[in-house]
Amino acid sequence: MSARVASYALTTLLAAALAAPVCAQWAWRDENGRTVYSDRPPPANVRSDRILRQPGAQSVGTPAAEPKADGKSAAPKTLAERELEFRKRQQERAESEKKQAEEQARQEQRARECERMRGYLRALEEGHRIARTDAQGNRELLDDDQRAAETTRVRESLARSCN
Repeated sequence: MSARVASYALTTLLAAALAAPVCAQWAWRDENGRTVYSDRPPPANVRSDRILRQPGAQSVGTPAAEPKADGKSAAPKTLAERELEFRKRQQERAESEKKQAEEQARQEQRARECERMRGYLRALEEGHRIARTDAQGNRELLDDDQRAAETTRVRESLARSCN
């Protein structure tokens, strides 16, 4: 009886081992030329021409169908074509994210500059003593006329830049 159980176990194990490559969604050749089956994508260092099978894909190297009159192919795209499109989308997304980050940084810088100008305008309007350094490096305090001119200049700058 134990020989029969062992035989069933061995048969079940053998059937599972043989079915594993069939159930695997990915297949590729590693650097040693061995075929690897997996339910996960291959490592990043595996070239796309070494990928034999992937989920929902036809085999690599299937010839493309003749193009239709509108220039589009009737057959599904090859793995290489899909890989190229995927990389293009990745690059476009990265460029878009970079532009968005740069724009956000510009807006934050502009907001900081506007806040600094508003603080300077408050100091001018509240009569705080404001000192400047002249060309020789000497400190001079703003008189009333200079303060009025500076207040006008800062208000105009705020109106232009910081609506």
